[in-house]
Amino acid sequence: MAIPDFQTLMLPVLKYIGSKELAVSKDVIEEMIKEFRLTDAELNELLPSRTQRVIDNRVYWAQIYLQKAGLVERPARGRYRITEQGQKMLASNPTRIDIKTLNQYPEFVRFKSLSKKSSEEKSSSSDIDQKIEDADPREVLEASYDKMRASVCDELLNTVRKIDPTDFERLVVDLLQKMGYGIDLQSVVHRGRSGDGGIDGEISQDRLGLEMIYIQAKRYQEGAGIGRPAIQQFVGSLNERKAKKGLFITTSHFSADAYEYVNRIDVRIILVDGEKLAELMFDYDLGVATEQRYLVKKLDQDYFE
Repeated sequence: MAIPDFQTLMLPVLKYIGSKELAVSKDVIEEMIKEFRLTDAELNELLPSRTQRVIDNRVYWAQIYLQKAGLVERPARGRYRITEQGQKMLASNPTRIDIKTLNQYPEFVRFKSLSKKSSEEKSSSSDIDQKIEDADPREVLEASYDKMRASVCDELLNTVRKIDPTDFERLVVDLLQKMGYGIDLQSVVHRGRSGDGGIDGEISQDRLGLEMIYIQAKRYQEGAGIGRPAIQQFVGSLNERKAKKGLFITTSHFSADAYEYVNRIDVRIILVDGEKLAELMFDYDLGVATEQRYLVKKLDQDYFE
């Protein structure tokens, strides 16, 4: 039997996780190996990068997609537990679970939207499969990269939401340093403490401190949005310092009236929500590690002329 694709694995993976109080990833893989009776040759089949077995990779993505749909949860690294939503899915006795099945869950649709930039990518699952077969290899590579990026960003944001508020403030300062703000390491300062007046950090843009950017960092859980009053309070702190630039960063989101407010005041305020924060952390290598690099090459026609 050939190695099953990750969509074929979704149902048996969910069943196995549902049979355990807490399922360990390596045990899930071993169970799939037994269920599909994979041969030694199939077990030794590696990805083109030679860094991971194909079966390990496909089970991983089956688990990730089930998690994004809310059918399982991951309380710890490499540990999965079925959710009430997952139990309801199994109770319906499905013959197969795939991307088309998962599209009924809003959280999964949201996850997909993070990696889909064009309307063409919003087609049905069968259409997408056909387009992948017909697509240029580079387009397939870029589409796969977008999905992996979205998955890592989602994991990043969920992790950041769980850290201590003071650690989050320091994380924001570390990110700004990586992004090149400030003239040196000493010019980006963490000031989050009692009586800080709503200012968690400041950036000196010149050696004399004539040009300053002040930072507010709020670590909130998903759903706890930030509205206009919090922004007004931050602006008040800036006015006390006669500052003209501010950066408000949160792990949550900003309300429409918050955006409307910052667009009509004299002080320049940049709002960075959780989704944007995770993307910046990914792009500037904060809290992530490079696992594999792929160099896309083309023929150098000039060499042969």
